[in-house]
Amino acid sequence: MPNKIGRFEIISQVAQSPFATVYKATDPESQQTVALKVVTLSNVLDRDSLVKAVFEEADRSKPLNSPNIAQLYGVGDEEGQLLAGAEYIQGNPIATTLARGDGFSIWDIQDIARQVCHALDHAQAHKVLHQSLEPAKIMVQWDGVVKVLGFGISSMNGQAGSSAAVPEVFHYVSPEQMRGEACDHRSAIFSLGAILYEMATDQKAFAGETADQVRAAILESKPAPPKTLKAKVGAELNDLIMKALAKSPDQRYQSGQELIHDLEQCNAAPKKATATTVPPQKPKTQAAAAGVGAPKSAQAAKTNPFTQTPSGSDAPSVPAPVASAATATPTEAPKPSFAVDPMMADNDEGTPAAAARKSFSELEELPPLKEIFVPSISPSEPAAEEPAPVEPPPLAKKTKAAEEKPKVQVRAAAKKAATEIRNTPKQLYGYAIGGAVLLIVVIIAAMTIYNFFQDHDSGAGVSAPPVQTPKKHAPKPVPPPAAAAAPTPLTEQAAIQPPSPPEQSPTLTVTEEPAKPTRGSRHSRTRLEGPPLLAKLTVASSPAGAQISFDGSPLCQSPCTLTDIAAGQHVLLASKSGYGSESRTVVLRPGSSSSITIALSSLSAMLSVSSSPAGGVIVIDGHDTGKLTPSQFIVNKPGSHTVVVRRNGYLEASSAFNAQVGQTTTVNLTLTQLGETDDIRSAGGKFKKLLNRGESASMGVVSIKTQPKGAQIMVNNRVLDKTSPFDFYLNPGAYVIDITMSGYRSVHKVVNVAEGEKVAIEETLLPQ
Repeated sequence: MPNKIGRFEIISQVAQSPFATVYKATDPESQQTVALKVVTLSNVLDRDSLVKAVFEEADRSKPLNSPNIAQLYGVGDEEGQLLAGAEYIQGNPIATTLARGDGFSIWDIQDIARQVCHALDHAQAHKVLHQSLEPAKIMVQWDGVVKVLGFGISSMNGQAGSSAAVPEVFHYVSPEQMRGEACDHRSAIFSLGAILYEMATDQKAFAGETADQVRAAILESKPAPPKTLKAKVGAELNDLIMKALAKSPDQRYQSGQELIHDLEQCNAAPKKATATTVPPQKPKTQAAAAGVGAPKSAQAAKTNPFTQTPSGSDAPSVPAPVASAATATPTEAPKPSFAVDPMMADNDEGTPAAAARKSFSELEELPPLKEIFVPSISPSEPAAEEPAPVEPPPLAKKTKAAEEKPKVQVRAAAKKAATEIRNTPKQLYGYAIGGAVLLIVVIIAAMTIYNFFQDHDSGAGVSAPPVQTPKKHAPKPVPPPAAAAAPTPLTEQAAIQPPSPPEQSPTLTVTEEPAKPTRGSRHSRTRLEGPPLLAKLTVASSPAGAQISFDGSPLCQSPCTLTDIAAGQHVLLASKSGYGSESRTVVLRPGSSSSITIALSSLSAMLSVSSSPAGGVIVIDGHDTGKLTPSQFIVNKPGSHTVVVRRNGYLEASSAFNAQVGQTTTVNLTLTQLGETDDIRSAGGKFKKLLNRGESASMGVVSIKTQPKGAQIMVNNRVLDKTSPFDFYLNPGAYVIDITMSGYRSVHKVVNVAEGEKVAIEETLLPQ
């Protein structure tokens, strides 16, 4: 298997015949996977007529655009091979399913035939004929969409009959095509009928071991009706296939839509009988109960939608299971070891519960709930045998005695509890009371020890008496009992802490803080405490992304929000690369929420680069910035610079600019689109045009000659197959031509090719 054919890189071989080979290939220009069909022209008797017919059919198929038709990309004639590139379809061809013998249901036949007929009708509307329709050219994708292959290149098989073996497509050729007469879309209807015949019967409509036998069968013989070969084929489907296989085109279907209409009527065959489940009647005798299943066997015969005969007619008859059940000796069913819900019991078991059950819809009222009887508990009375449960009356008719039953049970339980308490020894009461008193004493002692150590650690010496706070929330300190000096007045303590704002009144608490002890005495002074009120500050900068420092500590990048800030005066500093640092002093009140924006001054020059079209790669002073247009940059070095914009498929554009501090320079470049290189072909060779391309007259010629010869030529980074000297066609447009040769300096040129003009490049390569 070759690695490359033309410009196509071969991935694998899909199919092969004595006439042609199909490859899975990749087009390196478009990076698209294609199905490449290759025909070696040396094996063809009339080479020129085949090439002409293929190119004419390819031209006619340009307007085809249907979801059920595989797209044809192009055809070409290169190096003695006829090439055709088409859409690569992943799926399962009909031929593979037929070869495996999987079979097709009526739904499969309807779905596949419907989509194939849509493709044929679309081609008929554009006057395009498929001349080689066969099962291998009907591809069913994994999503169920059917694609018809070969439109535009079906004439490639025009001389397939010249091979020794019988080609597969030969079995589906119409009579008029076999005679070499003029054909129309009804010829493809005949081929589709032969395919449907094989899908329904698993046999070819026109079989034969030689080409002459197949030709005689198509022209003279009439295939056996499908319903005689397969009993499942219904009369409607049988008549449809035979009409599509009529020898005369006038007697066939005149369009695919007409065939689809009749194919849909195949569903009108008798449907399968629907088995309905009838609630079994309550059996009165065992023989009657055994006969409940008899009607089910009568409903077993169902009609297949393919045919009018019962689907079970081919199967041997089996006696109904109820016949043996009627004669069998009844045996008692074993009692299950677990509780069985009566509503889930099977009638066939013959259990009393099953025989007496009713469906939920037949009940006139809900059955009464069963209550569990709880005997009275009395310590003075001996335990009696448990009485049998009595069925209570329905809920709707509950008696007054039944309603008072729980009271009797509660009274009995209370009576028993009181008796147990009276019988408790008196010593136990003493033990319980003594234990409780001991536990209380231990807890009090532990609390006293804990408070003693707390006071000792704080240096208070003795516990301070409790402080009483007046109604006006002005705390009055109480001197300790052993104080040697007068306590500090409240007015002096209030001066230490600033008062809270009038609109906020936090709850104040008073604690005792020990003063510096003097010799022989201990002092304590009163301090006022309250929950601190914190502030919040939101910081932004212009431009964003500045480093924010708060009171000399870097915290975040703008914009950001600082929380839990102590009230008072603070200093903010914003700094960013390329900009001067800015500081601000803020005064925050307790509980306030503030915001500030710091504007930064640029210390560098700014550059704004854009292009038309956008999306070009920006290169500044030979350094790839990694950004696409439009973008902005900071130029740290003032002075002259060069910016280049590159985009695939366009000529690169460049411009020089002078960067100045504190100013923004704008560069807008217009990119020139390069010409297409899909149609590069030799000016004197036999390479034919591709589909959807212009004629040679609308193209220009580029002639490249070098000294020495044999230099490699690249057009828009595409390497040509031939070396210099070389003349080739190009569509009008701008092109970048690179000429390289080992040991010599490269030549880089930009040329503009005009319609009908010739561009000559003659270069003498200089050694490196």
